[in-house]
Amino acid sequence: MSTIGIISRDVVTKDRILEAMKAQGHDAMVVTGAVFDAGAFDLVMVDLDDSNAMLVLKQHGYKCLAFGGANEEDKLKEARASGCDRVYKHGEFFKKILPDLKI
Repeated sequence: MSTIGIISRDVVTKDRILEAMKAQGHDAMVVTGAVFDAGAFDLVMVDLDDSNAMLVLKQHGYKCLAFGGANEEDKLKEARASGCDRVYKHGEFFKKILPDLKI
Protein backbone atom coordinates (compact mmCIF):
# COMPACT_ATOMS: atom_id res chain seq x y z
CA MET A 1 0.00 0.00 0.00
CA SER A 2 1.27 3.45 -0.93
CA THR A 3 0.40 6.85 0.46
CA ILE A 4 -0.76 9.35 -2.16
CA GLY A 5 -1.15 13.11 -1.78
CA ILE A 6 -3.65 14.93 -3.97
CA ILE A 7 -3.41 18.60 -4.87
CA SER A 8 -6.50 19.86 -6.68
CA ARG A 9 -9.05 22.59 -6.15
CA ASP A 10 -11.72 20.67 -8.07
CA VAL A 11 -14.02 18.58 -5.87
CA VAL A 12 -14.96 16.12 -8.62
CA THR A 13 -11.31 15.54 -9.52
CA LYS A 14 -10.37 14.93 -5.89
CA ASP A 15 -13.27 12.51 -5.41
CA ARG A 16 -12.40 10.53 -8.56
CA ILE A 17 -8.79 10.16 -7.49
CA LEU A 18 -9.67 9.29 -3.89
CA GLU A 19 -12.10 6.58 -5.07
CA ALA A 20 -9.60 5.12 -7.53
CA MET A 21 -6.80 5.03 -4.96
CA LYS A 22 -9.04 3.40 -2.35
CA ALA A 23 -10.14 0.77 -4.90
CA GLN A 24 -6.48 0.00 -5.64
CA GLY A 25 -5.65 -0.34 -1.94
CA HIS A 26 -3.72 2.90 -1.56
CA ASP A 27 -4.08 5.44 1.21
CA ALA A 28 -4.81 8.89 -0.25
CA MET A 29 -5.40 12.32 1.21
CA VAL A 30 -5.93 15.84 -0.05
CA VAL A 31 -3.07 18.28 0.50
CA THR A 32 -4.40 21.80 0.96
CA GLY A 33 -1.28 23.93 0.70
CA ALA A 34 2.04 24.22 -1.08
CA VAL A 35 4.06 23.54 2.07
CA PHE A 36 3.95 19.95 3.33
CA ASP A 37 6.23 17.05 4.24
CA ALA A 38 6.83 15.28 0.94
CA GLY A 39 8.39 12.42 2.86
CA ALA A 40 4.92 11.48 4.09
CA PHE A 41 3.90 10.48 0.54
CA ASP A 42 5.05 7.92 -1.98
CA LEU A 43 3.54 10.04 -4.76
CA VAL A 44 1.86 13.44 -5.01
CA MET A 45 -0.72 13.94 -7.77
CA VAL A 46 -0.86 17.56 -8.87
CA ASP A 47 -3.74 19.09 -10.82
CA LEU A 48 -2.13 21.87 -12.86
CA ASP A 49 -5.30 23.95 -12.44
CA ASP A 50 -4.61 24.28 -8.70
CA SER A 51 -3.09 27.60 -7.65
CA ASN A 52 -0.33 25.77 -5.70
CA ALA A 53 0.63 23.44 -8.56
CA MET A 54 3.81 25.10 -9.78
CA LEU A 55 5.08 25.83 -6.25
CA VAL A 56 4.67 22.17 -5.36
CA LEU A 57 6.31 20.98 -8.57
CA LYS A 58 9.29 23.30 -8.08
CA GLN A 59 9.82 21.91 -4.57
CA HIS A 60 8.86 18.25 -5.08
CA GLY A 61 8.72 17.58 -8.84
CA TYR A 62 10.73 14.38 -8.48
CA LYS A 63 7.91 12.89 -6.40
CA CYS A 64 4.96 14.18 -8.43
CA LEU A 65 2.62 13.12 -11.15
CA ALA A 66 0.97 16.12 -12.81
CA PHE A 67 -2.04 16.44 -15.08
CA GLY A 68 -3.64 19.33 -16.92
CA GLY A 69 -5.90 20.32 -19.75
CA ALA A 70 -5.04 19.38 -23.33
CA ASN A 71 -5.25 23.04 -24.29
CA GLU A 72 -2.85 24.08 -21.50
CA GLU A 73 0.40 23.09 -23.21
CA ASP A 74 2.32 25.87 -21.40
CA LYS A 75 1.41 24.42 -18.01
CA LEU A 76 2.31 20.90 -19.14
CA LYS A 77 5.72 22.11 -20.39
CA GLU A 78 6.33 24.09 -17.20
CA ALA A 79 5.53 21.01 -15.12
CA ARG A 80 8.11 18.97 -17.06
CA ALA A 81 10.66 21.79 -16.73
CA SER A 82 10.11 21.76 -12.95
CA GLY A 83 11.43 18.21 -12.73
CA CYS A 84 8.18 16.26 -13.00
CA ASP A 85 8.66 13.48 -15.54
CA ARG A 86 5.13 12.07 -15.23
CA VAL A 87 2.98 14.75 -16.88
CA TYR A 88 -0.30 13.88 -18.60
CA LYS A 89 -3.26 15.51 -20.26
CA HIS A 90 -6.54 15.08 -18.33
CA GLY A 91 -7.98 12.52 -20.76
CA GLU A 92 -4.92 10.31 -20.71
CA PHE A 93 -4.59 10.57 -16.93
CA PHE A 94 -8.20 9.66 -16.12
CA LYS A 95 -8.63 6.99 -18.82
CA LYS A 96 -5.24 5.26 -18.94
CA ILE A 97 -3.09 6.15 -15.94
CA LEU A 98 -5.41 6.44 -12.93
CA PRO A 99 -7.32 3.15 -13.38
CA ASP A 100 -4.10 1.10 -13.16
CA LEU A 101 -1.66 3.44 -11.43
CA LYS A 102 1.93 2.30 -11.10
CA ILE A 103 3.52 4.05 -8.12
